[in-house]
Amino acid sequence: METLFLTLGAVFYRHNGRLFIEAQTASGLKAWHQHFDRVIACSICKAGLPPKGWVDAEAEGIVLPEFELIELPDGYHLPVFLKTRAEVRQIMLDALCRADYRLFAIGGWVGDWGVVGARLASDNGLPHGIWFDRVESQVFAASHDGSLKGRLKARIKSAITARTELELLGRADLALLHGQTVYDSFVDWTRNAQIVEDIHLEASDHIPEAELAEKLGSAETDVLRIAYVGRADRMKGGLLWVEALARLAKTGVDFVAEWAGDGPLLEEMRDLADQRGIADRIRFHGFVSDRQKVLGILRRAHLLLFCHMTDESPRNLIEALFAATPLIGFRDTYAGRLVSEQGAGILVDRSDVAALAEALSGLEADRAKLCDLIEKAGRSGLHLTRSQVFAHRAKIVKDNLGHDREAA
Repeated sequence: METLFLTLGAVFYRHNGRLFIEAQTASGLKAWHQHFDRVIACSICKAGLPPKGWVDAEAEGIVLPEFELIELPDGYHLPVFLKTRAEVRQIMLDALCRADYRLFAIGGWVGDWGVVGARLASDNGLPHGIWFDRVESQVFAASHDGSLKGRLKARIKSAITARTELELLGRADLALLHGQTVYDSFVDWTRNAQIVEDIHLEASDHIPEAELAEKLGSAETDVLRIAYVGRADRMKGGLLWVEALARLAKTGVDFVAEWAGDGPLLEEMRDLADQRGIADRIRFHGFVSDRQKVLGILRRAHLLLFCHMTDESPRNLIEALFAATPLIGFRDTYAGRLVSEQGAGILVDRSDVAALAEALSGLEADRAKLCDLIEKAGRSGLHLTRSQVFAHRAKIVKDNLGHDREAA
């Protein structure tokens, strides 16, 4: 019997005696279980009503004996971390010793149990891998309110996190790096870097041919439809997204836009849209838990406009391709790789809002080109399904973490 141990980034919630986990976490755990007999997963657990997008673990079938969920205290609260660190280390070491394979999602800041677990595995001679789906130190650097104090705090947190990232990369037996951008950022710092993808859609989620034909018809004559699906925060470039649309409006282009996703920047984005006189053209949905509704937003859009400000490999770009929606946004190697497969998009330099607006107005004027991009998007990423990417990831884990080193 093969057992996989994981630390997770998304927190658990305990409410009325029931354990709730993020819906995407449930999807991932089930995908892992297709390749391992048993999955042990741990994360911070908070008391209270879970937010939208969390599901009842038991109702989802995430139960013993196939799954073991370990609830940990909130280590990011420093007094809690200092008080519980010894106890959590013992809990994790017991679970690590019962597992055949060990993977740690890394956040990098003080109190991150993934960091604690990775160090624990290394100190005890237990082969392990670490997982990055973005460059967390860059995220911290970009997460500030613009004030001098905020920028200084962000710089300190970024420096500490960057040091932790490099330490863990040097210790790990395996580094799973999500997407080309993250891979390029970390490949030189670890002895065993493997590029992986992360998606929770299957082939059946590709836009149906009838819907694609209808979409192409609307792209020829209808008002330009623009969308984004993701969190409203600074690393996603929410304010630049609004600014790009404001510049587009000044050129006289008619459009409608949708942003599906909640976050700390959402109200500021709404206010900016109002200030720029385009609030009536943008629908801010907030958080959308219905998967079919999210797919519907992407499928009816003529393009996905994105303004990502840090090195990451976001799943929403692949999800857009599943919906035959071209990618128009800031250039990085991950987005570049997806676009270059079939030519399904237009990328500009990061922060160049004027170039984004120009690309959008160009597509408004050349509807034949827009339709061509939509068709190319529909032919892109066909190999990127949940079944395929998790099978690939599981093979890497088994090939590289199959034998314990002699205990230290």
